[in-house]
Amino acid sequence: MSLNSQVVGPTFEFIVIGHDVSSNALGRAISLAMVSRELGITRLLAFGRGRTWAGSRQFDIEVERLSRNWKHELRGTFSQDEEVQTVVWLSKGLAPLDRLARYVRQAFPGAIVILDLDDDDAALAEAFAKRSVSNRLKLNPLRRGHASQIRKAQSKIAALAHGFTFSSNSLASVFPSKFIPRTRIPHVRTDISGDSIRPTDGPWGIRFGSLGTLRPHKGSALLLELMRSNKDLTLVSFKDCGLGRPGPGEENWIEIPSDTPLHEAYAQIDVSVIPITDGGAGAQFQLPAKLVDSMRSGVPVLASPTPAIEEIASGTYARLEPDATLMEISGLVRQLSQSNYGALGRMRYEEFLTPAAAAQELLSLLKPVKVPKSPQ
Repeated sequence: MSLNSQVVGPTFEFIVIGHDVSSNALGRAISLAMVSRELGITRLLAFGRGRTWAGSRQFDIEVERLSRNWKHELRGTFSQDEEVQTVVWLSKGLAPLDRLARYVRQAFPGAIVILDLDDDDAALAEAFAKRSVSNRLKLNPLRRGHASQIRKAQSKIAALAHGFTFSSNSLASVFPSKFIPRTRIPHVRTDISGDSIRPTDGPWGIRFGSLGTLRPHKGSALLLELMRSNKDLTLVSFKDCGLGRPGPGEENWIEIPSDTPLHEAYAQIDVSVIPITDGGAGAQFQLPAKLVDSMRSGVPVLASPTPAIEEIASGTYARLEPDATLMEISGLVRQLSQSNYGALGRMRYEEFLTPAAAAQELLSLLKPVKVPKSPQ
């Protein structure tokens, strides 16, 4: 039963929209849709003509595409019932969502528009461009992924939005204070009963993993160094995750299919290692979805103590300090495999990382919003 059936007030319907159906940014939009369907009928839409992001297969959320005829397609998603309050929830705010927000406010004045920001995408784009000349060429100033274009699109939406959601309060602090009213909607996961039994004393000793897409700022080099220098520790990763492929002598590196259900994937590891090696704002205020996946699965976490990670998981994970040596890190992995940190993380997940818990925060944001009553 959805929370909406227990709430006195308007009946909500939600249209969650992402800017790119093919990128892992779709993961955040999926998370939003899991939250909103606790409150009412939800449709998830995303722009793009390419293949749908492979990770979407992990979730029971249908993704519908928006094409060049998006105005016509969008009109068909709005309820004709005047008693239904439509909420358009925009994920990340990159183009063409700024044009869509303007259209919604003009064509559907009775709709509530919410802008969700789960990363400082402009800061991430700046860090990406600084890494190499080729990166700067990829993100030229005319592309929507360039920092200036991101800020421009987000500012346009912010001027039209009735409210804002952020993946963490620490992230909210780096955006303009005028982005209000606001609430925190962390990444969420639905609970899964009957998790697979975690392997014990396998042929390669303790298994550690960082299950998700890996980038340089997410410590990919550190994970490989840890695996290569400790043959009693086995690295578990998804295929094509950004780490490359196991080479000669790297038998203690196991790849699993990228479409392995997450609860089964996490059953393959004893410790989740989540390093954030970039000190820039983009990386420091990013909330890793793999943190939430680990906590849901009851897997002990060793992670960099970034502001976002500390806010969500403080007291339930072991801190991976930036000056830690490989010997110290490997020792922590061994200790964590026998610790109760997994149970602590699971308790935190149950507290506020479920769709139902986050839906209460969303409801508190929506209830005070006043919009014109007009036929949709």
